[in-house]
Amino acid sequence: MSRRRVTDALTALAARSFPRSRRADGRVVRDCAREAIDASGPRVLAREGPALVGAGLRARAGVAATELSQAPWRDALAALTLPLAAAMLTLWTFGFVPRYDHWPLGVGWVLLLGGSLVAVIAAALRWRWLTAIGAAVTFVTAASPYAGLGGGVVRADTPSFFYGYGVDLGAASLLPTLLLVAAALSLPRSAARPIRLVAGARLALGLLPATVAVLGLLPAPEREPTYMHLYRPGHEPTVIAGSADPWPWIAPSRTFLVIFGIALAAAMIVTWTRARIHPAAALASGLVLVSVAYPLVWVSIQYVPVPYWVYNGPHPWLLAILPLLLAVTLMRRAGRMQHG
Repeated sequence: MSRRRVTDALTALAARSFPRSRRADGRVVRDCAREAIDASGPRVLAREGPALVGAGLRARAGVAATELSQAPWRDALAALTLPLAAAMLTLWTFGFVPRYDHWPLGVGWVLLLGGSLVAVIAAALRWRWLTAIGAAVTFVTAASPYAGLGGGVVRADTPSFFYGYGVDLGAASLLPTLLLVAAALSLPRSAARPIRLVAGARLALGLLPATVAVLGLLPAPEREPTYMHLYRPGHEPTVIAGSADPWPWIAPSRTFLVIFGIALAAAMIVTWTRARIHPAAALASGLVLVSVAYPLVWVSIQYVPVPYWVYNGPHPWLLAILPLLLAVTLMRRAGRMQHG
C-alpha cells in the first residue's frame, strides 16, 4: 500500500469521530489535515491525526450538549414521581419487616416508612410540596447514620438502616431519594387535581408493590440468638444463649434486588423503543439509571465470576462508567426525538 493510501485511510478513520450530523464539517477538517500532511510530509501525521480525532470528539460533545439541553427534563422528572416514590416505599418495606422485632417503632423507622408513605400518597394526588417533604424526610433519616445520628452499626462498622445483599441499600437510596425530591418540585404548581377515580387508581398502583412485599415477607423469621460456651474449672462446659445479633445483611433483600433489576431493565428496553413517542419516559429511565449506577455495578459483579481485585480500589467506580454511558445515550436519544 502506498504512503498516500495509508494517509488517506488514517485521516478518513479519524474523521469518523465526527457525529453523523457534522460529517460535512469532518470532511472539511479531514481535507485540511491531508493538505498539511502533503505540505510538511508524513511526519506530521502523528500530530494531525489526533487533532482530527479531538475535533470530532469536541463536535460530538457539542451535539450531545445541545440534545440534552433540548430534552424534556421537567416532564421526565414529573413522570418519575409516583414510580420512584413507590420504589422507595418498597425498598424500606424490605428493610423493615424482616428486621424490626419490637414495639413501639423507633423514631428512625417511623420517619423512613412514614416519609415514604406520605410521598406515595401525595404523588398519587399530585400534591407538589407534600411529595417533596415526604421524600426529604426520608432522605434526611436515611442519611443520618452516616453523620453519626442513629441507625446503628450493622456490618463491618457500616452505619445503615438497611444493609442488603452485598450492598448498603441505605446509602444506595440517597441519590434516588434526592431525585424524588427534584421530581416532586417539578410537578406543575397549579396542575388540575386528578379526578377521584383516577387518583384512587394511581394510589392503589403506588401502594401495590409495598403491599405485595408485606404479604410476602410476613411472618418474618425470628432472629437466631447468639451462643457462647462457658468453661469453668472442674465443671462441664455450658452453653449460654445471648441476645440476637443484628443480621449482617437482610436475606429478603436479594429478592428485592432481583425484582428491581428486572423492572429497571424492562423500563430501559420499553422506553428506548418508545423514545420517539414518549421522550420524557426515556429521559426518566436514564435519570434513574444514573442515580443507581454504582450500586448496580457493585451488585452485578457479585453475580458474575470476576477476579477478586475487581472489588477493590477504583475498579467498581470505573465499571460504573458503563451504565452511565448507557444512561447518557438514552437521554441523548430522548433529546434527539424531542428536537426532531
